[in-house]
Amino acid sequence: MTKSKKDRKINIVDTTLRNGEKTAGVVFSKHEKLRIAKMLDEIGIPEIEIGTPALGELERDIIKNILDSGLSARLYNYCSADKEAIEAAASTGVKNVVINISTSDIHIKEIYRKNRTWVVNKLREAISIAKKNDLRFIISAEDSTRTELEFLLKLVSISKKKGAERFRLCDTVSKFDPFRTFLNVSTIVNAINFPIEVYNHNDFGMATANGMAAIRGGAGSIVVSVGGLGDGTGNAALEEIVMALRYLESIELGIETTKFREIAEYVAKASSRAVPVWKAIVGTNVFAHESGIHADGVIKNPKNYEVFNPAEVGLTRQLVVGKHSGSHTILHKFKEYDIELTDKEANDILAMARAMSVDLKRPLFDKELMYIYNDYKSSDKKKIEVEKV
Repeated sequence: MTKSKKDRKINIVDTTLRNGEKTAGVVFSKHEKLRIAKMLDEIGIPEIEIGTPALGELERDIIKNILDSGLSARLYNYCSADKEAIEAAASTGVKNVVINISTSDIHIKEIYRKNRTWVVNKLREAISIAKKNDLRFIISAEDSTRTELEFLLKLVSISKKKGAERFRLCDTVSKFDPFRTFLNVSTIVNAINFPIEVYNHNDFGMATANGMAAIRGGAGSIVVSVGGLGDGTGNAALEEIVMALRYLESIELGIETTKFREIAEYVAKASSRAVPVWKAIVGTNVFAHESGIHADGVIKNPKNYEVFNPAEVGLTRQLVVGKHSGSHTILHKFKEYDIELTDKEANDILAMARAMSVDLKRPLFDKELMYIYNDYKSSDKKKIEVEKV
């Protein structure tokens, strides 16, 4: 019996601390990694990749600190399919690992100078080492979207038989669009009854769309990062996937989304980057309305132009006064200042505000609106005095 969307469980795996930190130029301090892990745990992220032990003793020390911090989330180390890397992961005390192995012919031949038989043997050996160290493991197929399907299915089958928790499909170079993603995932899910996880890069701006298509295709887990931070063009953004599942698929994950903006700001600061104002879900412009028609519609009922309440992701609604504003925005803004305007006053002030916005090439601050108002009332008063004379 097919589960309804409401009853379907989708697992979120956050890789901010692992692939997010692989972003060129990004390094998290020990304190920052621990704080990000705690923030993710506090909002209910079920699984977190906390690092790559093979990077060295400092990384292993940070991983141990995170493991000892009493988080509720299941924590994973990330390692290549090598004895040394897996044992380094085990030495931290972690119970779960992601074992990564390249599966495409171009990687096998050009990077490793090997063949498919070598990959199969490498996979079996890595699984054996993980088991000897009492590790639960996920198999991650790097560049799986450029891997021949028959060979990929063989690797999924081996992973299933050898006790993997699930199999990760990695769109390493963004080879797939949502249509190909859906077809690929649904084909694998239908061929082999085994949990599939997806990991999407954003080279063509489709990481979130591909993630949603994969879930439609039957994937049960998806790898994300805060703000989409990650190697190259990044990954599917945590906040985008969670809110898209909630509002486009009616799938509720039990994640506390009201802290999304706070987490986005913290990760951005730790990464020495800014959250773009136009960033989907958590950007400050998501709920900023300037256009006269939009602002008027939002004043009457926010649902006219907003899918969800800004408070759901830790933001607030803004009515912006600028070149494209309408008189209803002016009336509304001045009501906030306890000033009731007539329609004529609103239209006159709007004309002055538009002119100033064009001169300044930006929206106006509240103080500037009050300057305009005071100038307008002053000139109006002088006009009345002249008329009396």
